[in-house]
Amino acid sequence: MLTEKLKGKNAIVTGAASGIGAATALALARIGMNVVLADIKPEPLYAYAKELKSQGLSVDVFATDVSEESAIKAMADFAEQRFGDIHVAFNNAGVAMHGTPMHLLPIQDWQWVINVNILSIVYSIHHLLPRMLRHRQPGYFINTASIGGLQVNPNWLTGAYSMTKYAVVAMSEGLAQENKDSAIRVLVLCPSAVATNLGDSASRPTRFGGVTQRPEQAFLAQTIQKHGLPPDLVARRILRAMEDPNEFFIFTDSSARPVIENRHKRIQDAFDLTDAFLQQVR
Repeated sequence: MLTEKLKGKNAIVTGAASGIGAATALALARIGMNVVLADIKPEPLYAYAKELKSQGLSVDVFATDVSEESAIKAMADFAEQRFGDIHVAFNNAGVAMHGTPMHLLPIQDWQWVINVNILSIVYSIHHLLPRMLRHRQPGYFINTASIGGLQVNPNWLTGAYSMTKYAVVAMSEGLAQENKDSAIRVLVLCPSAVATNLGDSASRPTRFGGVTQRPEQAFLAQTIQKHGLPPDLVARRILRAMEDPNEFFIFTDSSARPVIENRHKRIQDAFDLTDAFLQQVR
């Protein structure tokens, strides 16, 4: 049982002030873990931590910007000093970049989405994973990608966003291969629509242009609030995947299955066309 394995162990959850991160931090704390909640928004983060502590749960907070390497190292140092060895790293923080054709996207927005969605995980691989491997205790290194990490939505103009999530999937696959003989399991979360504040751009740091509004992706907030799964259901899905040693991709529903199957068919068809070409020219 997961509770028996992780009770009294220690976790870090980024993007923990709301949405999937908040729900998963709560779920981990409820099975007896000590959880460091990290987020760029200090006020909702501290308020949420206070609420969890009032329930008798063992949590602490680390307000931080995961797009900075030094912040990830400081977060890892804090977690170890506060609770000890790290057993679960849930790299969940992310930002959306929907609704704008890529050639019209400002460079600062490219930098923001790349730094948060890709480089934060690179920094976690560099500063968190080695500590987890060093203590040789069972653990989980979980990265949040997206269903957009396996397909580009033509109706939502997700090219820039999906590019970052493809990278998360690739990094996760590589990590799973490299660490298959270790005590650390690597998982990648690829959720479809979840009722979160993913479309919020108010947390953009000053060096990427500061607080902004992206009216072109207002549809995203409306869609996921109307049709998205509740975050607590996603948290339960994550814990179930952690219990199953055969899971790697964590999906939240199968709505995108036909789109992804069609994409894979396009790839397979390209191999067939290449084989036919080679037969003709040889």
